[in-house]
Amino acid sequence: MRILLTNDDGYRAPGINTVFEALLEAGHDVIMVAPELNSSGAGQSIAVYSPITITKVSERVHFVSSTPADSVRLGLDVIYEHKKNYPNLIISGINMGENIGEDVNYSGTVGAAREGVMHDIASMAFSTPGPLFNHLDSAAKVVLDLVSRLEKNSQTMVNPFLWNINIPNKPYHLITGFEATKLGLRPPHQPMEKQITPRGHVIYWQGESSNPDKAPIGTDIDVFLKQEKVSITPLKVLPTDYSQMPVITALSI
Repeated sequence: MRILLTNDDGYRAPGINTVFEALLEAGHDVIMVAPELNSSGAGQSIAVYSPITITKVSERVHFVSSTPADSVRLGLDVIYEHKKNYPNLIISGINMGENIGEDVNYSGTVGAAREGVMHDIASMAFSTPGPLFNHLDSAAKVVLDLVSRLEKNSQTMVNPFLWNINIPNKPYHLITGFEATKLGLRPPHQPMEKQITPRGHVIYWQGESSNPDKAPIGTDIDVFLKQEKVSITPLKVLPTDYSQMPVITALSI
């Protein structure tokens, strides 16, 4: 399969390089186009008022001086050039850290995959939790599993899709399968952490995520907390809340 591989941790990150080597070894035609620097939390942002460069590292590896979404955009425009030459699949990850629940709104990993499906290409975002990322080879096997299943069931790719996938951080043989999930919602993040710099400036660090002890069955958070199965959440590109349409219509009368 022809695959564009990207991420938000940067092109040097262990996660993307582990899956890159695994895809190549499996015989896939894979090209990596990823940010030069870590872009975690970039969402689907793009550079608007600053130019972007793309640098060739090797025949199959390039880095971009911008965001994950721009890596996809520039990869398609510069490397693949024409829509008739586009890849069959875009893979974003393996991200070093889970992307569950509301994370999909902030995640550069998911943002890159969302950019891919907006170009009519099936796209998957892969993540695995820490704090020690000591089972990346196992996570890469999960990626290969899903790619192989898609190849054997090509009809599933007729309509481009966007999947957010979280892989347990454990040995491959201990992962018990896949589960289709819906997004959960965690409590708000912990409060911002205030610090004073040596020069007396006030700065703030983002607070940690608030992971509950349990979550509704069928959500990605529930599957993530159990760390037994791979969670696969299909996402929509356009998040219109149709339930509010009558409310707006009534207000306009």
